[in-house]
Amino acid sequence: MQNSVCRSLYVLCEGSVYAQMTSEEGREFTLDTLSAPDVLASAFLFGTENILPVTIIAESDCGLWVISRESILSLIENDKAILRNFLTVLSDHSLFLSRKLEQFALQTLSSRLMGYLENNNSIQNLQQTAFILGVTRPSLSRAISQLVRQGVLRKAESGYVLA
Repeated sequence: MQNSVCRSLYVLCEGSVYAQMTSEEGREFTLDTLSAPDVLASAFLFGTENILPVTIIAESDCGLWVISRESILSLIENDKAILRNFLTVLSDHSLFLSRKLEQFALQTLSSRLMGYLENNNSIQNLQQTAFILGVTRPSLSRAISQLVRQGVLRKAESGYVLA
């Protein structure tokens, strides 16, 4: 849960989850969707404030391997390959968060929408896509309508796609 203490590393062995932030006003933002195999909460395990900034929600049946902080330290101290792999995971997650921050702080909704389409090929569900992009559905609809008028997007059987 968001704001809970992170005492263990979670390895997602089966299934998929999404990481969601909720503001005090109740606004929700989906940060990422993760599928097995992946590591959850790696960046927060050893922080001075080891608090989870997101809630992890299962999208399907999941299998988790929970490893205590002390066990991870012991593994890292005894095996350089585990240390290298852990540092790679931390670095990759930091890069992902930097790109996400850039996407939301520096890009317009239209450019975020284009990036979403480049990664996902189509928009089938406006409400779900708005949730993922952290905007309201009406805002997303306006941006899509504008891009359709400009000839950048078109409506297809699979949803909205790049023209």
